[in-house]
Amino acid sequence: MIMNKKWSIVFWSIVIVSLLAGLIYWQTPIVLRLGVFIGGSWNVPSASTYELIDGIIAQFEQDHPGVRVQYDAGISLNDYSSWMSDKILEGSCPDVFLLIEGDLDLYKKLGVLKNLDPLIDSDLGFREIQYNPNTLSLASDRGHQIALPMECNPDMMLVNTSLLRQEGIPIPDESWTIDDLYTICQKVSRDKDKNGVLDQFGIYGYSWEHAFDAFNVEILDSEGAFQLHQDPFKQAITYLKELKDLHHGVEPTKEDLDSGKVAFAPMSYAEFVTYNPYPWRIKRYSNFDWQCLPMPANSSNSGFSGGSFLYMGISSRTFFSDLSWDLLKAFCCDTKNQKEIVFNGLGISPFVLDESNGDVSLYYEQIGISSSLIDLIMRKKPRPNIEIDPPADLILDSKIKELIENEDDIDLSLIELEKELNNE
Repeated sequence: MIMNKKWSIVFWSIVIVSLLAGLIYWQTPIVLRLGVFIGGSWNVPSASTYELIDGIIAQFEQDHPGVRVQYDAGISLNDYSSWMSDKILEGSCPDVFLLIEGDLDLYKKLGVLKNLDPLIDSDLGFREIQYNPNTLSLASDRGHQIALPMECNPDMMLVNTSLLRQEGIPIPDESWTIDDLYTICQKVSRDKDKNGVLDQFGIYGYSWEHAFDAFNVEILDSEGAFQLHQDPFKQAITYLKELKDLHHGVEPTKEDLDSGKVAFAPMSYAEFVTYNPYPWRIKRYSNFDWQCLPMPANSSNSGFSGGSFLYMGISSRTFFSDLSWDLLKAFCCDTKNQKEIVFNGLGISPFVLDESNGDVSLYYEQIGISSSLIDLIMRKKPRPNIEIDPPADLILDSKIKELIENEDDIDLSLIELEKELNNE
């Protein structure tokens, strides 16, 4: 009888302890770790990062009682990749994290990113059609979606409209081509003060990457080998040489651009939002009128859209897949939050710009850019996201610049460079 009482006490003690433990566990919130950085995504000033992130988190936590989202504050864009590397090596990778374009290939190889296909397939609310064509494919691996685009920062072309009006040249429309660019550069590049040295220029800062986008150059083939001896590659190099020759050996400077002596200059969307003379932005190029156009291509219907994307992914080791998916969607799929990214950030939403986005179109008009321009840029095929080893990238960059500067045979030079890079 005494033994029965003892076992009864032990049994009920275990039950009570278990219930208390369960109650404590039930009351302890689930914590999702978020990996983010501050100060803007595109190396231009931004003070709204925390406000935007905290607003999205607050709404998520309200919609998910018992769940808390935490992030490390104070990490800059320049430090973010190394911070993420440390977290991955420590085994404490955030559940959901921002993904810089340059880190995408590395994370693919390391298996850091969760395959999102099962989550997408089981989520009836996910609508692939709301994204612009090709924006999702950039964040895929062998046909599997491993991240979602959150915002993008496309290349555009600054046009000094004051200079063009002064020269009696009409402002190009949004369907302009590289032939139009060359013709205008040819007309405006001249020695105004007649001292024998050019002091007005056609273009500043136009790189070989911009020309390669214009001619749809794909540097690597499907197997990852360099394919340089191709017509688009040669056409891009020839075009760059012709543009350079217009300046007769005088290289325009940033000061020339700032003082209104240059007709064109590539500019990112983030720079446009930061430096255009909208009341609350930093004023720049204020001594001349300017606007932006799409980057010109070989034809109005061709060319890659250059620029950068910011993605968001889920750790392959998260214990909270469904909750992490909901948090990822809050940033990348929620229409309201995507609009806030446009209004308060420095990037463009990957969403299709349609009639339901009248407030976004109005915002673009207010900052001096047409919604048709944004739509045209975002519907273009993005520049291929390729991985080139740093040593090969340095060789490629220096050799292309040499080709532009000297008179070497382009065909022979490209054959030799292709063999060198492919270690043949």
